[in-house]
Amino acid sequence: MKKLFLTSVLLFPIHSVLFSNPIPAHFAANSGVSTYQAVEATTLPKTTNAYQVESHRVWINLTNSNGVFKQILIAYITGATNGWDINYDAVTMDANKLADFYSINAGKKLVIQGRALPFDPSDVVPLGYRSSFDGNMTIAIDHADGMLVTQNIYLHDKETGTIHNLKDGGYTFSTLSGVFKDRFSITYGGDKKLGVDDFNNVQHKITVASKDKIISLKSDQTALKEVSVFDITGRLLYNNPKIGTSELEISSIQSGPQILLVKTTLDDGHMMTKKVLF
Repeated sequence: MKKLFLTSVLLFPIHSVLFSNPIPAHFAANSGVSTYQAVEATTLPKTTNAYQVESHRVWINLTNSNGVFKQILIAYITGATNGWDINYDAVTMDANKLADFYSINAGKKLVIQGRALPFDPSDVVPLGYRSSFDGNMTIAIDHADGMLVTQNIYLHDKETGTIHNLKDGGYTFSTLSGVFKDRFSITYGGDKKLGVDDFNNVQHKITVASKDKIISLKSDQTALKEVSVFDITGRLLYNNPKIGTSELEISSIQSGPQILLVKTTLDDGHMMTKKVLF
């Protein structure tokens, strides 16, 4: 007997897991996603192996230091589409009083989301969450398989302008209580709209340094348009929306030692975020 952990009894019809459809079983097995119910299933008939299933999956956690935990699964898998798929997608049960975490597609909050093959590095997956408290939380990769083991996976924080590679570690942010459906998204490095390519390509154009309690910025090619500085929890410490010069010095922030995120927008529209020890 093999245990298949499902987010909901409605995720896949039990008869299809037990008897006929190999795809949901392959998709959900060992998912570890919000294990509300364990269903015992017999081993699928050997004939089902003739149907080759390709999958590339990533499990992403939302946690905090007080024990909040919610895990979602994004899976690029044979047979799925980028729309709502009743055989692949599962809606969150929102059973945790403290917080909820989900991807968003077709207006639904999904704890498991199937995506179409072939994998497209320009794909964007919006994320949402609910928090019943003010405080810090962390979004991090639990594990991945297939080509997502080596693929960069970026978390875009629209509130701070930060684009963080989750392969480098978890991303900690501050939040108020409430429901937030448009703050975060996942991408893979090929989406022009999110500026991931810009983030990778324009870093050499801007120098950010700190010395003697002053943060200095210099753009080699294009004038600075706007600069914002955040602490690692996402709290805004400084903002200048109208610069118009190629250099800027910031002396109004209390020195740490601390790690700060310096978000810069150039006159040509390029954006980047750099970390600085201050």
